[in-house]
Amino acid sequence: ALDINPRTLERSLQAVKRQASRRGWSPDHDMTHSVPDTHVAKGISTYYDLQTGEPLRQWVKSNLKKDGLVADLQGVADGLSQELKKYEPLPFKPENGVKERLATVIIGDAHIGMLVKRNYGGGDWDLEIAEKVTLQAIKTLINNCGEGTEFLLLNVGDFLHCNTPNITAAGTSLDSSGHWIDSVESAVRIYRQAVEWALELNQKVTLLNTRGNHDEDLSMVINSMLSVYWEKEPRVTVLSNVSKFMHYQYHRVLLTSHHGDKGIKPQRIYEYFTRTQAKLWGDTEHRYCHLGHIHHKQASEIGGAMLFESWNTLASQDEYHSQAGYGSGRSMSAVIYDPSWGETQRFRVGITQLYDELSS
Repeated sequence: ALDINPRTLERSLQAVKRQASRRGWSPDHDMTHSVPDTHVAKGISTYYDLQTGEPLRQWVKSNLKKDGLVADLQGVADGLSQELKKYEPLPFKPENGVKERLATVIIGDAHIGMLVKRNYGGGDWDLEIAEKVTLQAIKTLINNCGEGTEFLLLNVGDFLHCNTPNITAAGTSLDSSGHWIDSVESAVRIYRQAVEWALELNQKVTLLNTRGNHDEDLSMVINSMLSVYWEKEPRVTVLSNVSKFMHYQYHRVLLTSHHGDKGIKPQRIYEYFTRTQAKLWGDTEHRYCHLGHIHHKQASEIGGAMLFESWNTLASQDEYHSQAGYGSGRSMSAVIYDPSWGETQRFRVGITQLYDELSS
């Protein structure tokens, strides 16, 4: 009657309940003593009567909330979402004879919004350069992959250079290009354009947005904006990134992702997925984990059961990494997965090729 999408209403109700529970209010769980808006309920202990089961006493511990940051960021996203014109799906008829495969473009740490003030051997880097280079790489790889049934755009984290103005999620101060809202808008433009290109050649498109250490909270906000934008397009799926452990199943293929930060090692990631995704693990034969964070190529395998691979970044090197002696190739890659055989083909574009394509 109100012309409201039921999913939108359900998400709103769930969000209200989650926000209330963080502040100590969840009557279904005997939590009825809320904390101020500036705090989050750190812990709630309830003493029950053993005979009646009724709560007798309750202790509520509160703390100033990091949640406030996420709420503020989400408020920005909600405002931008109101201005974001919804995607209107076009009529689509699956073509007969299109090859059954999953084409995956893997975006290494893009660091959209990073500013390289001096040339440390890799060239300049700012918001405008990052957007142009990233889009050119995605476009070239999508065209190289060609037509098929499914496409996955997989970001391994740190797509954005900052979590809030000039600061990472851990509080590290950074050199940034433009206002941080400019970076948000740039990220949305990149994802929108990339998915539209992918829809021209594929019957189904999925977006997997791994949270990094630079944009741990902001990446969730971007994800929610993109979910709103494509909510009327049945051919596009935006996977939830509330967890830093991401996964996607394609027939006998399991693709997983973690940014690789917080000192996590492949063995622990392996143990996490075998423990928490036992059914998916049993239903698949070819399993891959895509990582970021270290910016250079690295691959390892555990027991022949899962292949771990870290991917290059296209971004230029900033002062911190240059002075510390770090270095890596600059490229973006795409991998083709067969539903039964796993990986069958891959493509790569390097930074020199991309600059040549942009200048031609």
